[in-house]
Amino acid sequence: MSTKLSEVKDMKVVPFLIDGKHETTGTRTFPIFSNQLQRELCLAQSADSKTASAAADSASKAFKTWKHTPWMTRRDILLRTADIIRRRETELKETMIAETSCSAQWPEFQIEFTINVIRETASRISSLVGEIPAMASPSDSFGFIFREALGPVLLIAPWNAATILSGRSLASIIGAGCTVVFKASELSPKTHHMLVEAFLEAGVPSGVINVIQTAREDAAGVTETLISHPAIRKVEFIGSAGVGSKIAELAGKYLKPLLMEMGDKSAAIVLEDADMEASADLCIFGAFVHHGQVCFGTERVIIMKSVAENFIQLLKKKAESFHAGLPVTAGMSKGAHDKLLDAQSKGAEFILGGPQYGDILKHSLAPSIVTGVTKDMTMWNEELFGPCLAVYVVDSDEEATELVNDTAYGFSASIHTKDLTRALNISKELDVGQVQVNGATIYCDVNLPCSGMKRTGYGYQHGRWGLEEFTRLKTFTASMNTHENMMTR
Repeated sequence: MSTKLSEVKDMKVVPFLIDGKHETTGTRTFPIFSNQLQRELCLAQSADSKTASAAADSASKAFKTWKHTPWMTRRDILLRTADIIRRRETELKETMIAETSCSAQWPEFQIEFTINVIRETASRISSLVGEIPAMASPSDSFGFIFREALGPVLLIAPWNAATILSGRSLASIIGAGCTVVFKASELSPKTHHMLVEAFLEAGVPSGVINVIQTAREDAAGVTETLISHPAIRKVEFIGSAGVGSKIAELAGKYLKPLLMEMGDKSAAIVLEDADMEASADLCIFGAFVHHGQVCFGTERVIIMKSVAENFIQLLKKKAESFHAGLPVTAGMSKGAHDKLLDAQSKGAEFILGGPQYGDILKHSLAPSIVTGVTKDMTMWNEELFGPCLAVYVVDSDEEATELVNDTAYGFSASIHTKDLTRALNISKELDVGQVQVNGATIYCDVNLPCSGMKRTGYGYQHGRWGLEEFTRLKTFTASMNTHENMMTR
């Protein structure tokens, strides 16, 4: 019988979940620390290779029956999961705030989106059912193409959008008929376990979802154990490009397919005819929400020269009021601070904020706007993942396009203009997975495909596209005269 969400919330030691049972012995523990509260919240079990193998074995065993579960049953379980998350959202919010040091508004948005994406995934499961007739040769043969579940999946999800990024993946994986080993983030394991408990309470059988977490120093060995395990048929990784490149090396070594979503240097292009007030609000929101720790947060704003001076002043005004009356939330790493120091030392100018503001102990930064970023600075091409907006001024659409594309990433961009034809023409030249016109770079829709290009990753999330990532096509052919056809093929 599964543990209730409220019980997970109060646990002093976050366990593993393997074959429907919580395991709290046999391995060492590591502390879960709150940057915002500056104190230890609890401990978590740290998986070793033996634990990882047991989780994969459990997923393999459960897959033999789960793949045959009727699609209506899988659909109904996901719908119940969404309802349970709604009922337990207060407990989830409190845990997420404590673990990830976010503001109260961020988990409200997350939980709402998580519920919607799980419900949308449930509604699309029926699209996987049925077979496609196919022509076969010779003429007295016939064929069908079946779509079937791929097998056990390794899911590695991050802390920064703890329920969205894991919830949508879990829904797609088990909705497609696969089982999963979920490697929860070492920074938010309790939130991830609470989310999984909602799936279990909704009726997911033992072994279909297995959860482990590990201290960072143990992560490399445990991850290789899982990727190399013969039961694991696919790996989904959501996180930084640096870690993602190591995951890709392992997947290549063991010939495992990948679904990857990593960072970005998302840019907003502001054209001369844009609604300046609305555009500035969207750029500031995209840059500063959740302390800038969003994978397609707005890191760059590219402004046409004729409106640049006025728009930059408007950005500064909006930024100064964005957190007015609210405490600055803590960051989860000091990487952003280091990148801003590097830029400042090489001549970048801060028209608002800067690395000297904030709380180093909490890894927090004051909202910042910087100009003069050049290619020799780390933040030119590396994801900042902090509340800082870099401003660039250009003379033409072509120059704006080149600047957007001059990065290793390619997730999201926005274009602010009243001329939709011009926006469409620009969007066709952008090397990104999605473009928002008169919207924030932070945007995705539960019933539209979400994907990136280049170093951001590959593969699709959401709806039918997300489900199909965890299926494969099988060809079935039959002949009315098998012996003769074997001789003539």
